[in-house]
Amino acid sequence: MTDLSSASQDKPEILVVAGVIEKEGKYLLAQRFEHASQGGLWEFPGGKVEAGETPEQALERELQEELAIETETGDWLADSVFDYGDKVIRLRGFVSHWRSGELALHSHQDAVWVEDSQMTAYQLCPADYPIVDALGVKNRAKD
Repeated sequence: MTDLSSASQDKPEILVVAGVIEKEGKYLLAQRFEHASQGGLWEFPGGKVEAGETPEQALERELQEELAIETETGDWLADSVFDYGDKVIRLRGFVSHWRSGELALHSHQDAVWVEDSQMTAYQLCPADYPIVDALGVKNRAKD
């Protein structure tokens, strides 16, 4: 994680949520469009929290918009703060439970289902790594 110096205070800070969607022991990673910020990198899907929304409401809305699925937000996993140069992203990662819908990619170029041990094979957006770490800790605690 990048150290947030006083120079970061002049940059916009954006609150973003990410859903760690589990299905049959695997987790969904989505690949950002090449032309987007962080293009080509993989992420846990989600998006910006809009005014008047809780992070949980924002996550459910974003997953419906981006992937055409209905979800229910579960436990909080981790927060991450990352300075991307032009902006500071404050990312809140949650377990997200798939309720219904067929996956459709509206905001990503690809998606894969992977076991938590396979996530390191994908180049993730930097802010997502603390969520991967928290997920690994959570999964080890279940064993």
